[in-house]
Amino acid sequence: MEYHLKIGENMISLHAEKKGDHSITLSRDNCILDVEFTVISEHHQHLLVNGCPLNAYLARDGNTRMVMIKGIPYSIGDADVIDAPSRGKKRAQVIPQEITPPMPAVVVRILVSRGDRVKQGDSVIVVSSMKMETTLTAPSDGSVRSVNVAEGDKVMPGHILIDIDRDDAATTKEESQPG
Repeated sequence: MEYHLKIGENMISLHAEKKGDHSITLSRDNCILDVEFTVISEHHQHLLVNGCPLNAYLARDGNTRMVMIKGIPYSIGDADVIDAPSRGKKRAQVIPQEITPPMPAVVVRILVSRGDRVKQGDSVIVVSSMKMETTLTAPSDGSVRSVNVAEGDKVMPGHILIDIDRDDAATTKEESQPG
């Protein structure tokens, strides 16, 4: 089966062929990868790529998936879905109000408190995974509704670290844009 993927800003096409319940062959140009996978949890898979072991940590981000391999995050999505023109009335983009880690991590620093005002892109919390610190940011303007963790807590993808009440002005502005 042919797939068209968007990885970061790059578009690639590859052919995937299922070999068994837990193995596939991926090919692109003259490169062939035999991949065996074991699902450890909803957000963690162990891979054998041409015999080399790798751990992959997964998190869903709208139409894309965040995949962390060897400490490097990759945003991967189906290019046909991402770039497909919308049909009919444009729907408002769903922006999450919660802050969740992209991989299993430990909370290093909490940069906000309940009631604090934040702007989109403001740093709100720092987590560490595989000796790499990641600063998570506010997805929109708003106020911090709750901080659900403490420094030193071990967290998993999907664990809501911080809730943000989104400003009504931001919602109204986005929904009123012509589409």
